[in-house]
Amino acid sequence: QVQVLVEVVARMAPNDGDGDRSSPRRRSSERIDATPVALKTKPSGHRRNRSLANAGAQLDALVTTFRKDSDSSSGARQSEDAALQRVDSSVSHGSYRAADVPADNYGGPTQKKSVIGKIIEKREGEEAEAPSRIAELNASDVNEKKGYFSNVVRTTKYTWWNFVPKSLFEQFRRVFNVYYVFVVIISFIPGVSPVAPAVNLVPLVIILGFGIARELYEDVKRALNDKRLNNSVYHIVPRLTSENRDQPLSRTELEKVKCRDLEVGDVVYLQKGDLIPADLLILSCSDAGGQCYVSTANLDGETNLKLLQVVSAETNAARKPEDIMRMRGKVQAQAPDPALYHFEARFETGETAVPLDSSNLALRGSRLRNTAHLYGLVTYAGYDTKEALNMRIPPYKFGEVEKLLNVIVIFLCVSLLVICLAYGTAATIIQSGLSGVWYLGQGYTDDFGFGENVSAGTWFKSLASFLILYASYVPVSLFVTLELCRVVQTLYIQFDVLMASRGRNAASTASNLNETLAEIDYICTDKTGTLTENIMTFVACSINKKVVDLRKTPNGLDPPSEQGETRSADDVNNMKDLILAMALCHNVVPEPPDDEDGVVLSMEPDDLQQVKASTNSQVGKIAYQGPSPDEVALVDAARNCGVELVSRTQDAVIVTVYGQLKEYPLLAELEFNSDRKRMSTIVRDPDDNSLWIYTKGADNIMLGLVSHDESQTEVLRVANEHVDYFAKEGLRTLVYARRKLTEEEFEAWKVKFTEAKASLENREQLVDEVQAEIEQNLLFISITAVEDRLQADLSPTIAFLRGAGIKIWVLTGDKRQTAESIGYSSALLDASSMRVLHIEAHSSDEAQHIVRGALEEVAGDQLGEILAKYSQDKPNGWLKRKFRSVKDKLLSSRKAAKEILKEQSRSSSLAIIVDGVSLQFLIDDHADLFMDLCDFCKTVICCRVTPRQKALVVRMVQALRKKITLAIGDGANDVSMIQEAQIGVGIYGKEGMNAARAADFSMSEFRFLKRLLMVHGHYAYVRTAKMINLQFYKNLLFVCAQFFFQYVCLFSGRTLHNQWYVSTFNVVITSIPPFIIGILER
Repeated sequence: QVQVLVEVVARMAPNDGDGDRSSPRRRSSERIDATPVALKTKPSGHRRNRSLANAGAQLDALVTTFRKDSDSSSGARQSEDAALQRVDSSVSHGSYRAADVPADNYGGPTQKKSVIGKIIEKREGEEAEAPSRIAELNASDVNEKKGYFSNVVRTTKYTWWNFVPKSLFEQFRRVFNVYYVFVVIISFIPGVSPVAPAVNLVPLVIILGFGIARELYEDVKRALNDKRLNNSVYHIVPRLTSENRDQPLSRTELEKVKCRDLEVGDVVYLQKGDLIPADLLILSCSDAGGQCYVSTANLDGETNLKLLQVVSAETNAARKPEDIMRMRGKVQAQAPDPALYHFEARFETGETAVPLDSSNLALRGSRLRNTAHLYGLVTYAGYDTKEALNMRIPPYKFGEVEKLLNVIVIFLCVSLLVICLAYGTAATIIQSGLSGVWYLGQGYTDDFGFGENVSAGTWFKSLASFLILYASYVPVSLFVTLELCRVVQTLYIQFDVLMASRGRNAASTASNLNETLAEIDYICTDKTGTLTENIMTFVACSINKKVVDLRKTPNGLDPPSEQGETRSADDVNNMKDLILAMALCHNVVPEPPDDEDGVVLSMEPDDLQQVKASTNSQVGKIAYQGPSPDEVALVDAARNCGVELVSRTQDAVIVTVYGQLKEYPLLAELEFNSDRKRMSTIVRDPDDNSLWIYTKGADNIMLGLVSHDESQTEVLRVANEHVDYFAKEGLRTLVYARRKLTEEEFEAWKVKFTEAKASLENREQLVDEVQAEIEQNLLFISITAVEDRLQADLSPTIAFLRGAGIKIWVLTGDKRQTAESIGYSSALLDASSMRVLHIEAHSSDEAQHIVRGALEEVAGDQLGEILAKYSQDKPNGWLKRKFRSVKDKLLSSRKAAKEILKEQSRSSSLAIIVDGVSLQFLIDDHADLFMDLCDFCKTVICCRVTPRQKALVVRMVQALRKKITLAIGDGANDVSMIQEAQIGVGIYGKEGMNAARAADFSMSEFRFLKRLLMVHGHYAYVRTAKMINLQFYKNLLFVCAQFFFQYVCLFSGRTLHNQWYVSTFNVVITSIPPFIIGILER
């Protein structure tokens, strides 16, 4: 693939040999096939190494970047040289990876892999290469030969054949279980054990059985859910082979198949509300314009709808199964990629090739909305889907107390072995000097020369006897009591009335993590539905240079009244303009909830009378769906103020304006993107046939597009004041403006706009430039303020957790502006005392430069200390490295208090907001550098991140800081993060129960996290610690009696107590006091 790119760049580079140099403009006009080049093919069915397979997309992006750079006459040659240098570096390494780019990483000549990068590579362990995806339409035999994955997806931890060995392995990760199995085996040797083997066997069976049964119960629930999804029924177009597809069609009815039986190349028929079973390429849908909507709440946590497009107008013309069966073509797509919003492919029909992107792909796990039906071609199935690539098998989580107990048990076992060796040696020496002590059972009973028969076998036999006799030195009752105490502690959480709300109690599925709740250092939280209620409300606006706060004056935007109107004419006119703009400028789709077939998106009425007849019965019942919850809130507010959106088609927006039904022809729609930060609609006023452009967007963009003539000067000054006022209250602001267009101006612009959209070179850039031409000299209308309702007591909860020394990171799939706004409203960000650093990088080097520059600025005197740890030479040899590791651990406890104070002093007024692309660069190549900067930050917000990136952030924190991390979320997109963290908390949310089912603890609101950690976690830690200490104390005293008894029984290995008394001492006689302390100590 690198070789192909070198050839492409070589063709684009100037020819220095013959002097015939093409101009940069001419070179950029040459069409280059942007289709991903197929990677080296391996045997079909192989999974790919994600980071290396992403090289294809990065190389394609490199070509695009080079072409864009070459469009500029100044510095074009430098761009070529830089590109060739990067490609040559890629060739020398065998593949293109950002980590291989030379960089100055704290004095190092070449950027080495970060610690987290090595861990990721080790844990994923997938193949280095993967084939591209080719799926043929109506050729099931051809697709079957390629050996792609079936559509079966399993989320369980065990299978029927590995359950026993794998569950036993999990149980024997506890050192105590290994020790006790050894004791039980010895006790079955005849003539060795002083007690019956059942005395040791029964407790072991109970402990192992309890742990295995709990694991089995949890996995059976996952298996039942998998079975339900894999056996769900879908309809597909009848399968054809390459041999019979050209013959007359014998059957055209849709066939029913189970989800598990879907294959790559099948065409699936879906109806409104259906769950999408695989990654589908949309061939046709019910909308004549080829648009459909899906909800991706299970994937990225966003409840707003996503707009998708069909492949082409030709495929969208197919409305029946027989039309689909007559189609011919194939899809050449990139290898499976976990990035949710990255997809490159082309659809070939004959000699025509249509380029495709993520807007043509409906992802598995999303749900079809606002569209009556669609036909989709299965492109990725099963474990190749983006949803499956972002999943991981649920791990077994070890609590910190369990880890400490393993260390203690190892110490006790070693010390017990030393004691038994000493006693066995003493028994051999003493008994070798005795004679006539036949009652000891050694040798023959009538042999009075017993001392002469003592041999090495006696020493081994005595050693085994002492190991069994002193087995309770490692208390078996500790682990039984510990499990029972944890069960009761879990019940405390589940029946805590102060943590119950919305009809649900808190729940716990990982009782072994109760005490770990008291040791949290980092909290990684989702935003939508976790920090917020995910409910947007229009609360304020700016009307004629005055702020109208609906929280204080609920009737401030009421429709004008003919009698008793106290507002001025200017105020009323400005209010009407704003409400009309809110009803016209958006991407919201109306959906009658009580209409089974009510897909307003595809509604094309012949006249207004048809709409009017169906509107009277739907007033107040229409539900709105849109790509942004802000837009839905504004359209809903316009309805409450008298202008209601009734219907929306590709050509018109139909609204009722204060009771009068009007149709506004929609002439053009200029879409929103993160670069433009605005959107516009061009409509024709039905009253006077005039043309208007309505624009809304971010204040920092929109106020610069408003006309700066004298009439607008004072308006802009007041508008800036209102923006600052709304921002301080944490409200999400949008600026509305409009302008009247002439027919000549619009027609000339439309020609340019059509040409830009049809361009094959730099299409996005050309479209943005043409759109910007008409979005000029606008007249300011108003500023709107929308409140995303925060969870109850959110700010006090965050302040309390911060005061406890816990660092909070926000990981969200939302846009940067949305995440930043919530940061201010939730007190995570403070505009008056905190500087916000935005990290938006397009390369690994750029991300490193931004982070290192910020670190040098905030570190101050501590910069040298940070740089020193990167310049330390690693000791040669395993023994020296191990010695340094042990030495560091011994010194760590001494430095603990000092480090806490230093960490608090390092916390500056800096906050970081990083996007998903930059975050991936930092995780892969500069994780250590990034974490050093984060140590100085009060707040870290990661936006536009995928579910997999959320898990990688958690893994990075745990690996580089060795801190205990808690992850909390409410959607299926948070499951990976929840499973990766030591503690996973799920919120019962509007996005389903996926997070709650996968979590260790679940509850209804974020504010309960304070009580979960500071009350239940604290008590569980104190109770468990004291119970463990008491268990060791009483067992040590009990065994001491056996120790001292050996001095008066000639070290014969006989027990002082009855064998069942030995067993019941821990289980019955002394079991109550430790248990009481474990559940009631405060």
